[in-house]
Amino acid sequence: MIVQLIVAFLGSIGFALMLKIKGRQVLYAGIGGLVTWGIYLACFEWLGSNFEANLIASVFVAVYAEVMARVNRAPATIFLTAAAVPLIPGGRLYYTMYGLVSEDKAMFAENGTAAITIALAISLGFVIVTVMNKYWNKAAAAWRKDS
Repeated sequence: MIVQLIVAFLGSIGFALMLKIKGRQVLYAGIGGLVTWGIYLACFEWLGSNFEANLIASVFVAVYAEVMARVNRAPATIFLTAAAVPLIPGGRLYYTMYGLVSEDKAMFAENGTAAITIALAISLGFVIVTVMNKYWNKAAAAWRKDS
């Protein structure tokens, strides 16, 4: 588990560097990836559901990106993109394509379904936080206007 967390940290840092993120924001992206993967592992161990674990981890990473954006006065997208890298179902996508090319329908179907399920969980987590953030900002603006 420790090795997985270290690799998630390094992978997020590598992706941040590839996106040309600068300074301490690279470290924050790496920490986000590490914690995101830790949350995924804990949720998967506790719930046993790949969908739910990815959903919870993606909600965390979206909230983390919004907080880091405000702290660093930077776009949330840079933190969201780099810190969400550990959740991407790369192995599942690889085996989906391998199953397609080798005409192994069972491999294709199993891994393709899992990859789509993971992608849906990640996108749903991002959407939940985006919508909540939008309504939170509207409520805060209305509250400031009334005060």
